Order: sequence, then C-alpha cells, then structure tokens
Amino acid sequence: MRTTITVTQRKGGVGKTTIAICIAAELTRRGHDVALVDSDPQRSAAHWAELGNLEFPVYEIALEDISVSAWAREVRNIEAGMVVIDTAPNARGMGASIAVADLILVPCTASGLDLDATAQTLAIIEAARERRRDRVQVILVPNRLDGRTLEGRQLVEELSEFGEIVASPIASRLAFVRSFTYGQSVASFVPGDAADREIQALADDVERVVGVAQ
Repeated sequence: MRTTITVTQRKGGVGKTTIAICIAAELTRRGHDVALVDSDPQRSAAHWAELGNLEFPVYEIALEDISVSAWAREVRNIEAGMVVIDTAPNARGMGASIAVADLILVPCTASGLDLDATAQTLAIIEAARERRRDRVQVILVPNRLDGRTLEGRQLVEELSEFGEIVASPIASRLAFVRSFTYGQSVASFVPGDAADREIQALADDVERVVGVAQ
C-alpha cells in the first residue's frame, strides 16, 4: 500500500530538505521502496541529488507551470511504496502536498517566528482534515536544536502544546551540512553518528505512525 509523506512548513529555513532527504534515505535503508519529490522551485533536494550518491530517486515536479490536479496526478504516478515530498513554503504548494499526504512532518526550530509559522501550518492542515474522510497524521520535528540554550530546551514543551505527535529533537550538527556537500544522506556519510541516530529515531516514529515496520 502506498504511503505519501509530506515535509512542510510555512516558514523557510527550518531544514525541510535535510529532513526530507535524510528520512527518505533511512526508510530506504530499512527496506522500503522510496522516492522523493522536489516540488520547491529552489530545487534544494534536486541539487542534493546531482552527485548521484543518494540511495533513492529524486523527481522534480514543480507546481509553477501546472495545475494542482495535474501535479497530484504526476505524484501519484510515481512507482514507489513510499513517496516523500519536499514542499515549497507557500500556500499553494503546501495545500497540494497536504492534500495527497498520509503523514506530514513539520520541522520547527527554536524561534518565535518558527512557532508562529508552525501554528499557521497546522491551521492549513486542519482545514485539509475537515475536507477529508480520514485524519492525516502529523509529526512535529524539533530541528536544529541547541540544547545549551533555554529556547532549545523549551521547544519540545512548546510544540507539545499543539496537541500533535512531537518527535525526538534533532540537533544542529555539521554532519548534515557536510552530507549535503558530498551529496549523501547522513546514513551513508556518517553511519552510526549522532546525526544518523537522530534520523533513525524520527524514522521509528514515521514507521509507527504509518503502521509499517522494518
């Protein structure tokens, strides 16, 4: 059965592409048939894939020049058991990717602007839930955390107040930056490293929510 995982957030710069690439790689490592859709005009995921070192295919399907229905059709036509969508931080892109999602990952960093954007993102998701027969699941992902700061320590607690699942925090680590430079996921660039273990914990949450196992 096909599972579509959307990675989205109303604000840019929260690490959406990093989460999308790394969770797709970890799910691939666990034996799932995964593809990633880059629907963001900035092409960050496609750029990450250019060196050919990723474990899964990346498809560029932007919303700029086609209708939402045509975009959704192209996404559904991808032959993969799991499709991860890296989404542009605009209302049209978010609405389209949320509409086709079974699970939504919402990265959030420890800033007031990010928390406000997360509330806006959840409002868009809630509107989509009201139009659907099923309830799309959400995991809030505390990302780029610095546990030494008060803001970093408080973020998980603040995200919990939204009433959605909150993943284990992912720290701000050079491994994520360097893996992009080499066109790899952290699973292949630094296997067993703290960054890799944090993505594994997120993948555990994803598998649990969508009802699949390694």
